[in-house]
Amino acid sequence: MNDKKKFQELKTHRAPFLDLLGAELQSFQSNPPLLVMQFMAKEEICHSNGTIVQGGFVTAMLDCPMAHLVIGLLDYKYNPMTLDITVNFLSAARPGKLVCSSRVIKLGKTIGFLASELHQFGEIVATATSTVRLVPMSSIHTPKSQESPS
Repeated sequence: MNDKKKFQELKTHRAPFLDLLGAELQSFQSNPPLLVMQFMAKEEICHSNGTIVQGGFVTAMLDCPMAHLVIGLLDYKYNPMTLDITVNFLSAARPGKLVCSSRVIKLGKTIGFLASELHQFGEIVATATSTVRLVPMSSIHTPKSQESPS
C-alpha cells in the first residue's frame, strides 16, 4: 500500500475519542517515517478557568500520532501497545490549534521506539518518547459489546 492510500486509511478509520481532541491527520510518509496530526483543543479539556489544556489530554495528543504512524507503516498488521511513555511539558498548551509531529527512532520486530513533538503558536509545548510492543492485530480480542450479533 502506498503512502497516499495509507493516509486515506488512517484518516478514515479512526477511534471515536479523537473527536474529543479535535484530531485531524495532516500528513503521513513512510520514508523517512513521519506523521503530522493537528488537534483543536476546546475549553472542555482545560483547567485553570479553561486556559490550560489538562496534561492527560496533552499526553494523548503526543501518543496518538505515534501509534497511527506505526499502524500505517506496518500496514495495519500490528497494534503498537504502549509499554512506557515519557512526556516533557515545556510550556502550557492553550485552547486552540496544536500540531504534533511523530517519528520513529527505531522499529524492531516486536518493539518500537518513537518520539513526538507538540507545537502551538510556533512554539514547542511538549515532547514525548515511547516504547511500544508490536502486537499482531489478529491477536487482539474484540470486547463482547463490540462483536457483531450472530
